[in-house]
Parts: sequence; structure tokens; C-alpha cells
Amino acid sequence: MPASTALGASPAKGGNAMNWPEHFSQGNHLAHTPLAELTTFRIGGPAHVLTLERVEDLDAALAVHPKWVLGKGANILVSDDGCQRPVLRLGRQFSATQWVEEGLLRVGAAHDLALLIGRCCREGWGGLEGLSGVPATVGGALCMNAGTASRWFFDCVERVQVLLPNEGVPVWIERGKTDPVYRSSGFPAGTFFIGCELRLSRGEPEELLATARAMKAAKAASQPLSAASAGCIFKNPSPEMPAGRLVEELGLKGMRLGGAQISEVHGNFIINTGNARASEVAALVRRIRARAQEERGISLAMEIQLWDLDAELFEPQAEDLSW
Repeated sequence: MPASTALGASPAKGGNAMNWPEHFSQGNHLAHTPLAELTTFRIGGPAHVLTLERVEDLDAALAVHPKWVLGKGANILVSDDGCQRPVLRLGRQFSATQWVEEGLLRVGAAHDLALLIGRCCREGWGGLEGLSGVPATVGGALCMNAGTASRWFFDCVERVQVLLPNEGVPVWIERGKTDPVYRSSGFPAGTFFIGCELRLSRGEPEELLATARAMKAAKAASQPLSAASAGCIFKNPSPEMPAGRLVEELGLKGMRLGGAQISEVHGNFIINTGNARASEVAALVRRIRARAQEERGISLAMEIQLWDLDAELFEPQAEDLSW
């Protein structure tokens, strides 16, 4: 799932990445890095990536606009030319956990969701096992309200710590004052997620682990988990017509352009067969959306985030029906 969010307006040409080092104390890591190495799609050109290791530098990092925020790298498609705006990653100090009280666990945004689920199951705390197999950090799970057919991340959230757009101080917000929906936290664009508190319930470790294993096995049987991809490309139009089934009924599974291919395993996945480019993914997306609109009257909404890519490149045109 998404492990990222965009902060700030569109950058001026050249961005401000080269000014980052002067904002921070020593101990953080800045590198000019191909984003293909940091995303599950394995697509994308270079960007200045700052891994923030010191909590005391968070204010300075958040003051830099605009920027992208990167978690585990799922649900993202990056431009072949890379990103002009800098990219922020949260380091280990932002992955801490703390029991606030019995059954209430505070977790930092950088914590890996899979590791968190495994730990909770082994220690007999239930609630998250239904999210097994979702690739995300806690921050990414919050940002897009990561979920499966049986559970959303916000089902366990008691409150969330965020920095809201145009605000200078992080705040804790109670779950009852949020409005999460399918694949969205409900927070305004540009919200920075710092952590959350999760309400968990006691369970038998073996039962919880068995549920987690079953969830992962079901995903492995129905999704191309061994291939490089961003995860599901489109939001499901409805519970009755998931996007993967729609693509299959349109006869588009297996279609390939260059190194990008619509998965033969699951129609809502486009996989990188080894050397795919963002432009090739965009062409396949346009083809799917054009056919869905023409033959079923369904407008498919994007689930993945587009980094430094013009959304118009993914809008279907008349010529996309002539393949």
C-alpha cells in the first residue's frame, strides 16, 4: 500500500533539494538516488533523498517545500526523469513503539507494517492480522487507509498524530474526528503522518498467526507478488465489480508494451518485466481506462500516486481504442 504523500505545491524547475543539508544537524543521510531502487515498481529516475534520522530535525525537514515523503515505496509510479522536488524518508527514530496502556499501542510512522503485524500476533494482540500481506509502513497505511477485503487500517486507529497543511505544530486527532474512506485517510492533501495509537484486543497467538498466514497465502495465490509492481493500479469501481475482474472481462490481461505488462495473474496489476518505463505504464493505463469507459461506461480512478508525472498522460484518448 501507499507509503508516501506529497507535501506542497508543484515545484519550480530545479527544486530546492541542494539546499537541504544546511537545514539539518549531522547524522542524517542525503543522497542522489535513482528512485527505481526505492520503489516496488522499480521504475523512476533520480532524486535527492534525505533519510531523517534525528527527531530534532523534523521541524526543519517539514519546513522545506515542496517535497515528497517516501515510506516502503509501494503504490507509486515515478517519472522516468526522476523528481525535481526532494524526497524525505523517516529513519529508525521514527519507528518506535510504546504501550500507552493495556491494549493501546503507540507506533511511529516509519515502522514496517508487516513487522508490526507479526509482533502483535506473536504477543497475542489482535486487530491487525487482517492486513497481512499489505506492503506499507505505518505512515503509508495511515495516508491511504490501507486495507484488504476484510479490514482497513483505520479500523484499529484510536488517534493519529499529524502535521496538517499550513500548520506549524503536530497535533493528535481522535479517530472520531476523522473521516477515513476506501483508500483514503480523509485528511487533506499535504498532511504529514507522524504516528498513531492502535487499539488492539487480546487473542490466541497461534490463531492470530494462522489468520495472518492465511491472508498472505490468499494474496500470493491471486496476485503477482513475485513481480515488480506498484500494487493495484485502480480503485475498485464498486464491491460488485472490482477493477481486476473488469480488466479480465475486457480481455486485457497479458497485454504488454515494452517492459510493462498487465498481469496475467490479476488484472489490476501492471508489472515491470525488467526494464519498464513510466511512459509504457501510462500507455497501458490509458488503454484500460479507454476500454472500460467505451464498453462498460465505467470511469476507473487511479489508486497509485504519480510522482512528477502529468496526470493528463494517464487520461484516455480516442487513439487508445485503436490498439
